[in-house]
Amino acid sequence: MSPADFWFVSLREYDVITRGRIKAKNAEVSAQRVLNQEMARLITFAFHDPKKMPDFTKAENPKASKQIDGKRGADLLRAHLNRMYYNSKRGR
Repeated sequence: MSPADFWFVSLREYDVITRGRIKAKNAEVSAQRVLNQEMARLITFAFHDPKKMPDFTKAENPKASKQIDGKRGADLLRAHLNRMYYNSKRGR
């Protein structure tokens, strides 16, 4: 979005754009924090006991997602929608 488009953006759109940028920045900071923590862990292994250093070249199998049957899925969806409704009434 260019600065020239600013006058054609509603306050709602500006709010959505701003919140999206804030969430993206928070996610970026969180990812950097995780990487820094992993680096500190590896440095600790390398300094104290390099023979026990974890091997990240071996690929781990991702955990399979659990399948949810129809009744359980419907109950989870209903609970989620009720929570959304309740939070919208509280002003969140």
